[in-house]
Amino acid sequence: MEKGPASPEIKEKVLAYLDTVEKAKSKDIAKAINEKKADVDSAVKELALEDKVEYLYISTTYIALKGKVGAP
Repeated sequence: MEKGPASPEIKEKVLAYLDTVEKAKSKDIAKAINEKKADVDSAVKELALEDKVEYLYISTTYIALKGKVGAP
């Protein structure tokens, strides 16, 4: 069964949280905003497609607001 679009409220929470940190793992975002990791993953995926966040691969995967973290 395919999931529907991510909740706009969760997307806003993710963006607000990422504005307070340099980068974060999706499990840490989920814990900080008190949402299920699967819902956060869905929201992050959509936000990445909307070019609002980016995935960073620094020995593990992090998520950051687009352009907030410079090249390593």
